[in-house]
Amino acid sequence: MKSPILNPATQAPERSNWLIVAAATFAGVTIALQMGKAAATLPLIRDEFGSGLTVLATYVALISIVAASVGLGFGSITRRLGARRAGLIGLGLVAIGSALGAMATTVPFLLGTRMIEALGFALTVTAMPAIIQPATKPQDRLIALGIWAAWLPAGIALMMAISFFWLTPLGWRGLFWVTAILPAIAALILIAVAPADIHARGVKPPPIRTIFRRDVLLTTAVFVAFSSSNLIVLAFLPTILVDVFGMAANEAAAVSFLGAIALISTNILAGWMLKRGFGRRALYLVGFIGMMGFAAILFGPQFGETARVAAAIAFSFCAGVPPAIVWASIPVLARAPSEVPILSGLFFQGAGLGQIIGPMLAGWMVDTGGGWSMAFWSIAGLISCGIVLTILLPRPEVSAAQN
Repeated sequence: MKSPILNPATQAPERSNWLIVAAATFAGVTIALQMGKAAATLPLIRDEFGSGLTVLATYVALISIVAASVGLGFGSITRRLGARRAGLIGLGLVAIGSALGAMATTVPFLLGTRMIEALGFALTVTAMPAIIQPATKPQDRLIALGIWAAWLPAGIALMMAISFFWLTPLGWRGLFWVTAILPAIAALILIAVAPADIHARGVKPPPIRTIFRRDVLLTTAVFVAFSSSNLIVLAFLPTILVDVFGMAANEAAAVSFLGAIALISTNILAGWMLKRGFGRRALYLVGFIGMMGFAAILFGPQFGETARVAAAIAFSFCAGVPPAIVWASIPVLARAPSEVPILSGLFFQGAGLGQIIGPMLAGWMVDTGGGWSMAFWSIAGLISCGIVLTILLPRPEVSAAQN
């Protein structure tokens, strides 16, 4: 098997700096806490402020809304500022937003702090791959970005663990302080290990419009299809476990935690397989087909409870493959180092768009169709789109040669 061809313009060090990879991934984990904390603290926030679900749902979705709206723009900002500087600003904004949220006395103020978090979230996500890429040698970039792909499920899993042990004694405000301190620590670590940004003088980066190439657009569309179908399960699984299976809330959280751990494991495994020469298209298809098959069991009332719970965890195991491939595609697709943050921003925007489409589509189908089994058909339709888009992807060798 041949490894994907990496563009020479993005190849730099002779030795990979895994400390920088770990620091960047930890930074991603600390901002992913902001997504996990919204679901964990929402009942307590609602009890204190007495707001309607629509307003609080806006609070939960605000990060995805910002990503879907201006993710590419944040990639451009990151390119202009430099990846390290943008990442530090992003982590700072997340820390400030979470700290201000802990002091909120009204819902509008809380929404304002969430917007600060969302802006910092977007800057951090677009910056970290651009920090990882120059710190790794070409042979290691695929697995390094596979490790980076675990930032979201790792952050959500960590938030579940923190909530399980500390939500009751600390309350939601105390939890917000925890999610403010950790990004600040991540920023200090990044300052210590990551080199300062170096801007090439006299070299004008290509305009953003040059990024809209067939292979890039198809990869982004694949990410939209994946994130929309995956978030249907992530968003509704705890509710299904409680409403359909009669589980206690902590039991449902434990199943979701196991699913997050399964997803992390395949993020890293997929990066390793790419490094070993497995094809991107084949791995995409394995992940998508596995997701569809296990979703059919999860949402199939004809199956027993044990099989359906096991299928929920297996679904997450398969769902770890596509995002790892998308992030690992950056060194294959980038024509120059200046394109790395733009690609990160575009992929982040695709993920945000999918995170809005998926739950809305599934919610509408469940409401109009009369049961949770209808959620499978929304997942099946979205995954089918992902499979078709995957088949249309050009071979990496062709893509890299054109780059």
